[in-house]
Amino acid sequence: MPILTVKKERFWRLLGKRLNDEELVSLLHDLALDVEEVSEEYFRVEYNPNRPDYSSPIGLARAAKGLLGLEVGAPRYELQPSKTYIDVDPRLKDVRPYVVSAIVRGIELDADQLEEVIAMQEDLHWILGRDRRKVAIGLHNLDAVKPPFHYIAARGDEVKFTPLGYWREMTLEEILERHEKGIQYAHIIKGKPYYPLIVDSRYEVLSFPPIINSTLTELSEETKNLFIEITGTDLDSMNKTLNILTTAFSDMGGRVERVEVRYDGERVETPNYDVRAWRIRPDYVNEVLGLNLKPNEIVKALKAMRHDVEVMDEVLVVHPPPYRADIMHPIDLVEDVAMGLRYSSLKPKQPETLTYGRLHVDTVLEEVVREVMIGMGYTEVMNFTLTNEEEEYGRMGVEPHPHVKILNPVSAEYTILRTWILPSLMKNLSYNRGSLYPQRIFEVGDVIYPAEDVPEKAVRRLRLGAVSSHKDSSYTEIKSVLEELLRNLMIEGYELEPYDLMPFIEGRAAEIFWRGRSLGFMGELHPEILTKWGLTMPTAALEIDLTTIQEVRFKQEN
Repeated sequence: MPILTVKKERFWRLLGKRLNDEELVSLLHDLALDVEEVSEEYFRVEYNPNRPDYSSPIGLARAAKGLLGLEVGAPRYELQPSKTYIDVDPRLKDVRPYVVSAIVRGIELDADQLEEVIAMQEDLHWILGRDRRKVAIGLHNLDAVKPPFHYIAARGDEVKFTPLGYWREMTLEEILERHEKGIQYAHIIKGKPYYPLIVDSRYEVLSFPPIINSTLTELSEETKNLFIEITGTDLDSMNKTLNILTTAFSDMGGRVERVEVRYDGERVETPNYDVRAWRIRPDYVNEVLGLNLKPNEIVKALKAMRHDVEVMDEVLVVHPPPYRADIMHPIDLVEDVAMGLRYSSLKPKQPETLTYGRLHVDTVLEEVVREVMIGMGYTEVMNFTLTNEEEEYGRMGVEPHPHVKILNPVSAEYTILRTWILPSLMKNLSYNRGSLYPQRIFEVGDVIYPAEDVPEKAVRRLRLGAVSSHKDSSYTEIKSVLEELLRNLMIEGYELEPYDLMPFIEGRAAEIFWRGRSLGFMGELHPEILTKWGLTMPTAALEIDLTTIQEVRFKQEN
């Protein structure tokens, strides 16, 4: 969760009013903020990422004014017509296709405000930008460059410029390989046929998105005019980010000017403050909140949350301000009604229907399995559901089968979701090969399979995996573990059939069947597999699909 640190004197100036600490904490709680610290000079709050407009003291003060009744309704923002443009290279279509832009004139930035702007930029990168993958923000000193601007495609060795935090010119490839930010974000664009660049009319480089800006346009306390460019792959998130930034700069005294974005055959002016109007019925609000509010009370609460509201017959038409990127459903407006009433004014009520919770059947089964395995001398481990193809298949000696891939993985270590437990346990043994033996470990955990017939396109299944590694480990030992486990789970009539496949030794492994369904497999691991994991001790293993057990039992009971 993002944390915002605000100096009290700065907040009082923005708010136009001073509060004592008790009043301040109450106000912050009513804004749905977790108060981390309140000192004589500042306060720190944790805000929910669904409110990216809280990423600056400006946004916080704007919302606080509404709850305090100092300013209600949507703030008014004026956009100046565009005087320049940025054109987009068609070759960026499959690289980083979109850009939105704005100019802010007449801004006054002291050291504290400059720090606020940079902190807001980084929070928005994380909240709306998914760590720059979807949205990357560039803030530039407009007076250091010459419009119009170009969003161009370049080869890695074609262009040189001096990036922020460096003392000499570097090629794009050098930045990705040597610069701190290049190394951190290279995975977003590495391997693309071209790299994106923002340049001015003289082809001076402003930024290499989403990696780093140029020192040419670095912001300082002397900066009076800003050029904002936002590149990315999600145009909706980019426009929301631009609206949050420009409205904050407008509240800081800047004049926001549109910029024309020229695509191949299309021209668009940004930013765009036209927002969707939402229609909600008072009875819907009352039904959700469990209250009996009159329409004028709902209108007052929504205006306190800085919305404009019209009453049309029995329907309320709500116009959110352009910085409210979180309004996606009428329920969001109902939440705002509750906040506009102030949470502290709502009285708790005992539920009219008394109910008792109970453990999910999967949890009951998990607890039984854990108790049995621990009783047999096994130690429980917990592993990530994320893994990679080499550990999942290569080191286990099996052919790859359908699995869920991670889009844009952060590292080569975590590229897919696992489909069985045993590779994770083998990794545990390899880490502990210098420890004392015997080593007996187990895990009850999730595996994920692709599934086109469900909306999520993937299904979760619960499995048990167990391994026993020591000089006397054998098929007989792991079979006795299986028998004791199934006896405690009251499973009878299961059958064992030969399982002459990797990762087991032929003739020393079996597949487990119960009521016509395969529950899993067990056996002695092949020496070739042990060698791949760096293990020297004989090892036996079993793996059972606990979800299959639940499905068979459900079918039997119904």
